[in-house]
Amino acid sequence: LLYEGLSPSNAIFGGARDPPSATEKGLGRGYFVNLLKMVDSHTTSNYDFLFRRPSAVVLSGYEDAILSMGAAMIPTEFTAAAKVCLHFTLPSMSTGAALLLDTENNELAYFEENDKVKHLPKMGVVWDAVRQRMLEVRRSPVPDNDPIRTVMPNLAQDSGQVFVIAPMVDQRRSLYRVLVLLLAVCDELSEVHLEKLRILERNVIVTAARVLANETSEKERATIENMLDVCGDLIDLDIVSLSVKILKHIMSTVKPTTSTLFFLEDGTQELVAYAYNGVALDTEIRKPVSESIYGECFRMGEVVNISNVQQDLRFNPRIDTIKDYEPTHLLCIPVKRRGTQGTQSVIGVLVVCDKNDRPFTKHDEDGLLYSLHFCSSMLNNTLVYQRELALKKQNEVLLQVAKNLFTSLDNIVSLLRGIMNAASSLTNAERCSLFLLDKSRTNLVATVFNGDVLKERTLTIKVGQGIAGYVAKTGKTVNITDAQKHPHFFSEVDKTTGFYTKHILCFPIMDNNGVVVGVAELCNKVNGKFFTKYDEELARTFSAYCGISIYHSKLYEAVMASQGRSSLATELMLYHMKIRPDELERAAKSSLPPVASFHKDMCKLTFSPLDIKNSADEIAVMSMMNEMDLISKFQLHSDILARFVLMVKKGYRDPPYHNWMHAFSVAHFLYALYCCSNKLSCLDDLEVLALFVSCLCHDIDHRGTNNAFQVCSNSVLASLYSSEGSVMERHHLAQTLCILNSPGCNIFESLSDSDYRRTISMIRDNILDTDIASHLKKLKNIKQMANDGYNRSNPEHHKLLCSLIMTSCDLASSCKTWESNKASSDLIYQEFFSQGDLEKALGVTPSEMMDRDRAFIPEQQLQFLDNIAGPVYQLLSRLLPESAEAYYTLVENREKWDVLKKAGKKGFGDPAE
Repeated sequence: LLYEGLSPSNAIFGGARDPPSATEKGLGRGYFVNLLKMVDSHTTSNYDFLFRRPSAVVLSGYEDAILSMGAAMIPTEFTAAAKVCLHFTLPSMSTGAALLLDTENNELAYFEENDKVKHLPKMGVVWDAVRQRMLEVRRSPVPDNDPIRTVMPNLAQDSGQVFVIAPMVDQRRSLYRVLVLLLAVCDELSEVHLEKLRILERNVIVTAARVLANETSEKERATIENMLDVCGDLIDLDIVSLSVKILKHIMSTVKPTTSTLFFLEDGTQELVAYAYNGVALDTEIRKPVSESIYGECFRMGEVVNISNVQQDLRFNPRIDTIKDYEPTHLLCIPVKRRGTQGTQSVIGVLVVCDKNDRPFTKHDEDGLLYSLHFCSSMLNNTLVYQRELALKKQNEVLLQVAKNLFTSLDNIVSLLRGIMNAASSLTNAERCSLFLLDKSRTNLVATVFNGDVLKERTLTIKVGQGIAGYVAKTGKTVNITDAQKHPHFFSEVDKTTGFYTKHILCFPIMDNNGVVVGVAELCNKVNGKFFTKYDEELARTFSAYCGISIYHSKLYEAVMASQGRSSLATELMLYHMKIRPDELERAAKSSLPPVASFHKDMCKLTFSPLDIKNSADEIAVMSMMNEMDLISKFQLHSDILARFVLMVKKGYRDPPYHNWMHAFSVAHFLYALYCCSNKLSCLDDLEVLALFVSCLCHDIDHRGTNNAFQVCSNSVLASLYSSEGSVMERHHLAQTLCILNSPGCNIFESLSDSDYRRTISMIRDNILDTDIASHLKKLKNIKQMANDGYNRSNPEHHKLLCSLIMTSCDLASSCKTWESNKASSDLIYQEFFSQGDLEKALGVTPSEMMDRDRAFIPEQQLQFLDNIAGPVYQLLSRLLPESAEAYYTLVENREKWDVLKKAGKKGFGDPAE
């Protein structure tokens, strides 16, 4: 009950005044003594409540009322207890009331038990006393129309009664606020009554201050708990949903009539709202930053509180009215995000209108700022996420467009339609069109119109006419906010199509040289007033994509035309390689005779198969494969094998040496090697199959010239293969694969996938190894293998041995009998000299062995045998001793060439002579 810090002056009488009257003297230090006297006068025994246990205290009604008021925690309990205390203080009181300060509105209010609040009107006899902060004892009746009757409807003042108006002033910290107002109708006041009022004032002030502090604390606690609950719900990555949640919270706490949350849209410099009164909008609300009062709040970053909208010139009804609602009171709160080092930046504006027909107070401002303090971070995060999401969508669309550049080049119109539809989607355009310049460059022809490809009808615009024509002529991007008023707008298009154009974003499409080849046009921004700077940046991106598409499409058309010509040439070649039915039937249906039936020496390495009749060589090939057990092991179908062999035979041209008979001789040497060396048991069956096929195909489509000539003459083959080396060998491989892929020619169709891939890989290596340059690179490793001994479990040894066998088969003419060797050499030099003649025609000096005027054939042959062929068969005889006969025959042939050299014979003389 003790009041700390109260000045000794009489608060009821307006504070200290010098000198006070006798009835106005404060209690000062005698307060406690007087209080005990007052208490004692109301009890039959002394009340020593300071030193007794509460259970032992006997209280009077007044003391109980004082203690009840002191225990009050909420305004309704306090005002009720204060009214009881007032009744004990003024026993003659017929009507009374106690009003407490409503801190939220900073007004005195009457709190009823049903939580209804009646505020003291700021006029009338009571308000005058409150303003003076003075005790007033009114003896004249209160007028019937006085506003106080709204708080005290039963106010009645009999004759001889007075109306006491007692404002209780809080003088602590120099606030001088009226915390409590006591009203009573009673008999005339005596000095005792005034003394009791002074005592009551001290208790009322202390208790009221505590109740108000407790109420403020409870409100803050409730607000914090509420905000924590709200923050838990604010975890939302959708800005529309988040706006709805925040506005619902605002509507439930502040209780305005309307509420809106605006955010800045960078591209348009507009404030955009996605929700209104806690409900998502079907159509966004947009307000200009530069003209609206909401934009002023955003730009200044300060609260805008208008108590009377109709009298404030800042409010423009034409611009600032939201959803046709014209407010009376308006409060705009900037939404700020916290940055680094305490910086803040505005990201939006909260707008609330009208609250219980009363202007918004400083308390409302603080409450909203407090709420937005919690919400701003989540709002900013969601806005950033939405921007990142939009950027992700943009990147995905652009990536898809980029993919289409390389997957839809065969249909440029369809590709451009896809690009334009993507541009329309990202910029929210209602219509998209694409015009390409015709060959005369005088007209724009609509390729894509309204997102569709024009097929039957065409739309043509002259260059320089309309917006599209202007862009085609100037090469400049045009962004028009009001198309109908633009001087270059061509309204005939709208009349023709029935479409009303409002906004236009038109941009040129240029090729890789910066020349305009077309124009793209986006019309009518959906959910927006015009196309933005952001849309212009997207337009430039899509312009580049369109230009790239057109460039690559033309390039693709050229490639396809070239491929078509190539396919036609291949078709023509295959036509000439076409196998007659009788040929196929003879080769496929005939039973395969023994190889020895073709010649008794077919199994000898030194035998030359050139003596076999040409009409029987394909049968001989299949017979060799049969005796090598390749047909049965790999289930080679007779029709397919026959067709394959015949196609390979027809694939050879007819140069003097590198023709089909050379291929047949090479395959025969492998067969002879197979026969004399235990069926090539050092290799597996798949390697033997790959070697035999490689021997047959290793020189398909040979032109009688070597790799050097192909490069020197810049031939088509050189342009295809020179970057990889081994030009002719790579061409032979390509032709081999072409035949294998021809209908009915895949002899490997019965192989498993892994065996098929391995076989093709070995054929590739074998054919490339017929390039002497490739062989020489591996020669060192082959010699090392011969020195160390062949290891059948070493995969690398398998590869080296296959390479050596392939080279030995290709050079087999060197180890044939002298007459066969000399005949083969004659054919080889015919090719050499023919190439030399071609080189001379190109202005290139041929090498000595290619020049028919300078070539010394015996010496050239000796060099070849000593440096190339000799080491090959010597290594082969070391690894396959059964092949030594070939090496010995080569040595004999060398001796004969040496005799010719020593005799000075430049050509193919007879050593015996």
